Amino acid sequence: MSVLKPILGLEDAFGEQASHLRALQFQLFEIYNKAGFSEVIPPLVERPQSLVSGAGRFLSDQTLVFSDPADAGQLAIRPDITPQVARIAATRMQSSDALKLYYSGQVMLARPDARSGSRQQWQTGVEYLGVSGEAGDVEVMHLAGLSMQAAGFSSPVLQVGHMGLISALTEGSETTLETWVKTLSRRSPEDMLNQLANEDLPQVNKDALMALAAGQGDDVWLAEIANQINDDFATAAQELLQLVQTVESRLVGEVTIQIEVAVVPRFLYHSGMVFSGFADGSSRALLHGGRYDEMMKAHGRAMPATGFSFDLWAWL
Repeated sequence: MSVLKPILGLEDAFGEQASHLRALQFQLFEIYNKAGFSEVIPPLVERPQSLVSGAGRFLSDQTLVFSDPADAGQLAIRPDITPQVARIAATRMQSSDALKLYYSGQVMLARPDARSGSRQQWQTGVEYLGVSGEAGDVEVMHLAGLSMQAAGFSSPVLQVGHMGLISALTEGSETTLETWVKTLSRRSPEDMLNQLANEDLPQVNKDALMALAAGQGDDVWLAEIANQINDDFATAAQELLQLVQTVESRLVGEVTIQIEVAVVPRFLYHSGMVFSGFADGSSRALLHGGRYDEMMKAHGRAMPATGFSFDLWAWL
């Protein structure tokens, strides 16, 4: 095999593709700068503990670790930039109570993406730290819609869910939350039925999970079932319904907001509201976002955090 043969799942960008990538990147930077966000440029490598600590542990199977020949010990190539932003906010930017940051850079996955087969992404994203509740969520969802519009996607839609709902539905199960999320992400009633076969959950919870797998978890469904599961489910449902009502009133005409309880994050470090972006002609999610307050605690600085990210390379 030739040593010059490209590595499977990795590609070069040159010519027109590279030009288009940079043009869109700078166009997005203008949007984020205008909204008061500042760029942060983390290094390509980190200590593995920084990437996978706490809520970031769900990145471990996609983190490529190697020994540093310069005696820095074990190092890792980042599979996601959000944990790096969390580290910077917790260690280098402690003097600021609220942080509005954006970034754009390459990440590498240890294993090819299940759908695209790619191991690389040009991850671009926005993180708003230090502001809790609707104020931060509305702003990042607004920027998510503007980002899709800037890239030329028509009729952008944000489908919004809440990890608290899924956690409440599966409370008491010995199956990990990660497994439940993977099952839900397939949107397959048959897979969900197989998953529930050996689960000792209340029937109302099982019926709800089947409804989500069948794509029935909209705002009407959520309002009807909100008080039928448990207190945690009711609290998360009210939080989500109120958030979507607020976002719809403030972003009317810019982006369509839909409740979809079965929406799950790309990486399972989110602990509250989550959302995915779609547009006309896109069968797959264009971006992913949500709250990840728990990750900040793991880095030693308890503060609310919300944001979104997408693969700029895939957008092109």
